[in-house]
Amino acid sequence: MNDRFRPKADTATARKDLVDSPRYDENCLKTLAILLLWAWSCAAWSQTGKFPTTPELFARPPSRVPALFKPLGDGPFPAAVLSHTCAGIYWHLYNWAERLTAAGHVVLVLDHLGPRGRKFNCPPDNNVSVTEYAEDAFEALKFLRAQPYVDGKRIVHVGFSYGAMAGLRIASTAFARQYLKGEPGFAAVVAFYPWCNELVGPVRQDHMFNFYDDTQTPLLVLLGGQDNEASPRSCIAHARKNAERGQPVEWKLYASATHAFDNAAAGGMLVTFQRGPYLYRGDPTVVEQAWQDMKAFLDKRLAAQ
Repeated sequence: MNDRFRPKADTATARKDLVDSPRYDENCLKTLAILLLWAWSCAAWSQTGKFPTTPELFARPPSRVPALFKPLGDGPFPAAVLSHTCAGIYWHLYNWAERLTAAGHVVLVLDHLGPRGRKFNCPPDNNVSVTEYAEDAFEALKFLRAQPYVDGKRIVHVGFSYGAMAGLRIASTAFARQYLKGEPGFAAVVAFYPWCNELVGPVRQDHMFNFYDDTQTPLLVLLGGQDNEASPRSCIAHARKNAERGQPVEWKLYASATHAFDNAAAGGMLVTFQRGPYLYRGDPTVVEQAWQDMKAFLDKRLAAQ
């Protein structure tokens, strides 16, 4: 018989047969699994953007990801935003996060590259600008200030190399004003081995000039005397000039330290190695001294808030 003329089954009976069928159950489970996977993916994406939004007690992550760590308790705590080098998030950031959380700080480790689809950003392939790093830091500042467990008056920025170059700009009155829109900025900035103001080659490039003449935010610059990648000389000259103008600038020069003195590591151990013309020497003695200098600086500056 032609199906067009076949008597139709009772609708309720047909629906019951469909619901009772194993194939219907299988399709429902597949659909539910897809929906759950989609929801999990959305939640996971929100936690792996520039920074996560749910704080955790400090625990070293199994991979290099952005993180938000919080001391035990309700707070409000001082907080630190950490900006990585041009090479992205590396293990030394978690070493500093561990020290800072133990000292009672909330710590937010930013990812400036991953959300922009990049893993590496060192010149000449620095498609993510120093200013974009700084913009991310201001976004993190705004987020932290809205959290009940953070003391909004005591949020600092700690940057390393390229991230420290962003820190120099963040400390500038005119630069910060563009992004703060009348809101208060960071309480202090710590810049580890930045490139300050020095032209290399015939063409002036934006990332070569970062230390401005109007430092308003208290600034500590930590430098290596044997840094042959980001020479400390222009940093010292400009820090001295701004300090003589009465601006809140301090600097420390570690005579034996190279660039990345806290980050030259292999297998979790600080090591010495050469990459092209650049020397890197991980130095635990310098790292400890830098921690003491940073801690004293932050204690002094945050106590004034």
